[in-house]
Order: sequence, then C-alpha cells, then structure tokens
Amino acid sequence: MNTKRHRFLINLNRALIFVLTLLGLLMDGIQLADVPCSIALLVWLWLPLCTRMEEKLMRWVGSKGGHIESANVTPLV
Repeated sequence: MNTKRHRFLINLNRALIFVLTLLGLLMDGIQLADVPCSIALLVWLWLPLCTRMEEKLMRWVGSKGGHIESANVTPLV
C-alpha cells in the first residue's frame, strides 16, 4: 500500500470515528457538554499528525539558527 492511500484510509477512519461519535452525542439532544467533548475528540484523533507537525516546526526553527535556549525564553520546568 502506498503512502498516499495509507494516509487517505487513516483520515477516512478518523472521520468515520468522529461522525459516529457526534451522532451518538446528538442522539439525546444537543447539550452544552457536546462542544468540549467534540473538541477533545478532534484533538485526540489528530494528535499524531499535530505531533509530527510540531516536530517539523521545531526542526525548522532549529535549522534556522533560532534555538529556543538562545531566544531569551525561560524553561517551564
């Protein structure tokens, strides 16, 4: 299976999980708690993609010479 088809199938799976979960949430009526639940579901489903994008961004910033340690940023630890 090539990479493009693999990505398509993964995204299709994520979309299916999201739609079915939304349908389950909405079966008892629209409630205020459905909004944060839906946002959490989106973040959870697309977390691997977000992590990869963050890693690429950090590598890009690091390759431009703008190291985080030298940018007068105090660590949160």
